Amino acid sequence: MGKIFGTDGIRLKVKNELQAEFLVKISQAICEEFGERSVFLLGRDVRYGGELIRHAIISGFLTSGCRVYDAGLITTPALQYVIKNEGFFDGGVMITASHNPPEYNGIKVIDSDGIEIPREKENEIEKIYLENRISGKISSEEKFFIPKYPDPLDKYLEGILDNVDDEIIKRRNFKVVVDGANSVGSLVIPKLVKLLGGKPISLNSHLDPDFSGRLPEPTPETLFDTSNVVKAVNADLGIAVDGDADRSIFLDEFGNVLWGDKTAVILSIYLSEKNPELPKKVYTGISSSYFIEELLKKRGIDVIWMKVGSVDIARKLKKEGGLLGFEENGGIMYPKHQYVRDAGMALALMLEVMSAERKKISELYSIYPKTYTIKTKYSIDISKAKEIIEKIKNCYRSYPMIDIDGVKVLQEDSWFLVRPSGTEPVLRVMVESKIQNKEKLILKELEKIILG
Repeated sequence: MGKIFGTDGIRLKVKNELQAEFLVKISQAICEEFGERSVFLLGRDVRYGGELIRHAIISGFLTSGCRVYDAGLITTPALQYVIKNEGFFDGGVMITASHNPPEYNGIKVIDSDGIEIPREKENEIEKIYLENRISGKISSEEKFFIPKYPDPLDKYLEGILDNVDDEIIKRRNFKVVVDGANSVGSLVIPKLVKLLGGKPISLNSHLDPDFSGRLPEPTPETLFDTSNVVKAVNADLGIAVDGDADRSIFLDEFGNVLWGDKTAVILSIYLSEKNPELPKKVYTGISSSYFIEELLKKRGIDVIWMKVGSVDIARKLKKEGGLLGFEENGGIMYPKHQYVRDAGMALALMLEVMSAERKKISELYSIYPKTYTIKTKYSIDISKAKEIIEKIKNCYRSYPMIDIDGVKVLQEDSWFLVRPSGTEPVLRVMVESKIQNKEKLILKELEKIILG
């Protein structure tokens, strides 16, 4: 077996990769790494196979001397918040495949600080699994009791409210279209809007492991109906989340889909004034737009570029401090709340900015230059990815580039990124230009290299 952990946890295809024996053994390895008598909090989203995985993980923990509490259906950031703030749990496991299509499921392993475990801990768990270093300890029948953890979602929502000025938000009576991806975000985001004095209009907000045809990754293509609803009901804004509600994509009052790196620019500028004690720097993956740097530097905020992967961004943010960690896909990390992606916190912050600035969301985003973007992916044999990237580096060697994760090439009015996915056998390509149609020309050039 090769690498078990990917960019963001473990992902498995439900039909041919979901094997109880593997799940039991990997959870035993997790228990072994954390230590006997460790206490875990377990939660899941609505995906197929979730109950099978849940029972297998419980079996693995209990047969290795660990204890587990059940949080039930829950969002990833809510699970992380409880683990971080309760002071009782040594770690946790979230059963989810996040934004992947419905044929996938998987797990994210959470450390006691609420952040997904660092890469070193992932590597050690893999070694324990591969070397079969499982103790298999059962010390008492008491460990077969699986207590329900009470009211985790309510505690999470209280934590969000503690980190915003809810009074100024309530005065605005926002009308918000909430696209819950037919998963666990539907249990949280509409209630948060109500707690902040707004009116939620729920869309795709029933629980369905098929996601009812709306793929769980929020993109302009998957949010076509959401965009139309925002316009039809004259909403102040819309928010769409992914399958486990750690990522948030906003829509303005005209139904335009707003990428996460643009959201981060708005929030970073506001938070630099709200929290002057925080270091004026932000952390983001290489997939974020290169154009954000010029906007933030004008306001004295440094951008720290990193490999794609929320785990590494979160841990860097915790270690060195800053205003925000973020990803272009909608992952927003606010350190005064928790060091992880959190769609609920992102929404509360955006409503606070709109309230404090007395501006519509489209007005806030107007500071960003008009650009033209293409985001696509190509199914490839990942073993060929390195060869393709080297060819691209050679072809564009006269331009500045960043190669910490794939290759990002910087031109005067454009940039592009080519990198292998850490969760799927695909090559991801992103192109952005200030000149209309130039993004299409760049993509054509890249396709000649990628497709041979």
